[in-house]
Amino acid sequence: MTKFMWFQLVSILILLAVLIAVCVVEDDLVSSSLSLVDDYCYEIEVAIEENDGIKNSDVCTLVDNLEYSWFANEWKLCYVVNHKSIQEIGVEISRLKSYIEEGDEKEFRASLELIKLYREQYEHFMGASLHNIL
Repeated sequence: MTKFMWFQLVSILILLAVLIAVCVVEDDLVSSSLSLVDDYCYEIEVAIEENDGIKNSDVCTLVDNLEYSWFANEWKLCYVVNHKSIQEIGVEISRLKSYIEEGDEKEFRASLELIKLYREQYEHFMGASLHNIL
């Protein structure tokens, strides 16, 4: 093999290693951001059951924490996908806050289920895959 062929082989291996590293970082970013959303949703559900409703300080604090966590991580996810593709969770979090003020537990729970559904959908289309690499 000539020097040029070795150079090509090494270049391809380096490029492949960089792509793999980018995919691992992307997958970690997506998984950690979306698992926080899932954890907060679970904590909110537990707080609702323990406190018999949504109009209490524990639920309000957890929704505020969910909102802060989501908006802190949302800008990172915008590097992976277009911002308009992931804005539904932010919209539903805003609805959660309005449902607390109105005391509408049925709509609150429906909105919380939508957040979990969106989180699951985001995980499927944002995860690292060969399609994302190409």
